[in-house]
Order: sequence, then C-alpha cells, then structure tokens
Amino acid sequence: MVSNAEPSWGVILLGHGSQRGASPRECACAWQQPAPDDTGQSNDGGSIADLPGWPVWCRQCPSTPQGLGEVAGRLQARLGEEQAQVILSCLEFIEPFPDEAVRMLSQQGRNRVVVLPYLLGNGKHATVEMDEMLDEVRAQSPEVELVLADGLGSDPRLADLIVERIEDMGDAAPIPGNGQLVGIMLVKAGTRTQYDDCLWLAELGQMVEVRMGEGYAVDVAQSHYGDPTMEFAASRLIVERGVTSLICVPYIFFPGLILTRNVVGTLNRLQETYPTVKMTVAPPLGVDDRLIEVAVDRVHQAWGER
Repeated sequence: MVSNAEPSWGVILLGHGSQRGASPRECACAWQQPAPDDTGQSNDGGSIADLPGWPVWCRQCPSTPQGLGEVAGRLQARLGEEQAQVILSCLEFIEPFPDEAVRMLSQQGRNRVVVLPYLLGNGKHATVEMDEMLDEVRAQSPEVELVLADGLGSDPRLADLIVERIEDMGDAAPIPGNGQLVGIMLVKAGTRTQYDDCLWLAELGQMVEVRMGEGYAVDVAQSHYGDPTMEFAASRLIVERGVTSLICVPYIFFPGLILTRNVVGTLNRLQETYPTVKMTVAPPLGVDDRLIEVAVDRVHQAWGER
C-alpha cells in the first residue's frame, strides 16, 4: 500500500471524450418542453431553465468537456497533490490523449501511473480499445509503470445516485398508487453485445429496484447497437409487468447526442407505441461526489494491488 513517504503517483482520469459541447436542448430536461420559439418569451440572457414550461428540476448539467474537467479537479482534491498528480485524458476528441498524458507525467518524474477508466460500461472502449491503448503507450514509454484500475462498474453508491436523480424530479415523476406500478428503465450508452453482456447493468438495476421499494419495477437497456434494447425493456415493463407509467433514467454522464438522438429519440417512438403509458425522463448523472468516491476507491485498489 502506498504511503505518504513514497514518491507520488500519476493518475490519468481517462474518459471517452466528445468532439462538441452540448446545449440545454440536448439534455433530459428538454423532454416534451416547448421549443425556444414556441414560448414567445425571452429570458433576457438568463438560464434556459428559467423559460416558461422548463422543469424546475433541470440541473443545468455541464457539457462533457466541462464536466470531465470538474471531475478531474474533484479527484485531485480527494487524492491530494502529495500522493498523486491527476491529468484528464480522453480516448478521442479531447487532448491530451493517453500517450501524451503519460509523457507529461513522466517528465514530472512520476513514472508510476494509474490509468482510471472513467466509463460507465464495459464495452469496446473499456476492453479491446483499452488493451490496445495500453500496449501502445507501454511501447512508447517503457520507463513508466502503468497500472490499469477497474472502471466504475456496478456499485451501491451509483444505485443511490440513480434513485436521487429520480427523486430530483419531484412531482414530475409518477408515483405508484391504487395497485398501479411505475416502471423505471435504466438506459446506458449503446455498445455491441459482443463487447458487453450488460450483466453488471442488470445487477445495478436490481439494486435500484430494491431501493425504490414496493410499487416500482426496474429494467435495463442500451440506447443503441446492442441488447437489451429499449424496445425490449419497455415491452418487459409494460406488457409483462404491467406498469402504467414509465421513467426513463439515462445512465449517462452528460447531455449530448446520445441522450437526445438515441435515448430520447427512442423514447419518443415508444410513446407512440404505448400512448396510454405516461413517460418521462430523469436527468443524467452529471458531476456528483458519489462518482468521485467510487473513482477514488478504484485508484486506491490499484495502489494496493501493485
């Protein structure tokens, strides 16, 4: 186990990245809200959440670049500069890329580096691409000892966070009553089934169902590419379990195209398929201290296993 007397580590907070920012219209709180011109009113430069019809539970989530930067800052504060130097790196779109981040840490004399995948799934980015990237970086920087930490995975604290995001919605979230079940569909960003069997997601969904308690039914899905699909999860909840309302929970960090195009886009089609079922969307995860706590634990585990 590392101690304060030992040389400090480098820690690479490794995200997927995004080539673009995101507007409030690309977040869950835009679900079934009026388009900007529909209100006929201006908010005089204020938050779009102040516009008439915008939900009070809007979290004004940061875009991916902003959010990841905040996560890196919080992780640095939690680990302490005496023990670790944290650098944000992404697999694509956002520099520095992993090879450059490792060189930057090596130039600072930090030749023991933990690579922490800040990813919510176990898909291609977290498996095949991760192994390929590590092989390339080790070949380029053989003087650096690279230690791969576990990703965020299925963790009770993440189940707590999901429940809180639902509770954040207040009166906008349907509640069970008179024998009517509320369905919760937990949806991750899509990856091909060959790379992620989503068993960890099913485990997380079971945790959420236990925490939500009687009157709620939970199922899980992917936004696109692989199984289980949102259509399959909706059928299980509505047809098989008989829910009369549905809360879609995007298991996604930040707003963007995956949320609007894939998650909300599919939900729009599901609403047409099941017009009598009231549907709504919870906010994404955003930046939260529970995510930071899980990340800190993954780093500590990597230090301990060295």
